[in-house]
Amino acid sequence: MRALLLEGAPAPLERACAAANAEVTRAASAAEGRALLAREAFDLVDGRLARPLPLEWEIRRRVDVFYAQLQGHRATGLYQAVLREVERPLITAALARAAGVRADAARVLGIDRGTLARRIHALRIR
Repeated sequence: MRALLLEGAPAPLERACAAANAEVTRAASAAEGRALLAREAFDLVDGRLARPLPLEWEIRRRVDVFYAQLQGHRATGLYQAVLREVERPLITAALARAAGVRADAARVLGIDRGTLARRIHALRIR
């Protein structure tokens, strides 16, 4: 188990990590801790760092993992694959928040209603 703690972590958290035989990484600041979170995976994270990472960091981390899994093999179509993976949840979330009203979802997304309709059809969103 790997844990990421900020310096000065509460004593009960330190004891829990020790009891679990966790490999503890300490960050001197929140910025350093978030940078570590963007690059590495941890099983336990200090609550002061546990808020969600910026989407850009999460996407970058996932793309880096993808490249690592290739193990030197060539890949094509990454740009379109990432766009598909991001576009579907983005559109479905906008539709859900707009209670299915496409005009409202399109406005929130900053795209034309016709463009939204075409993307819904292309992505086979019901």
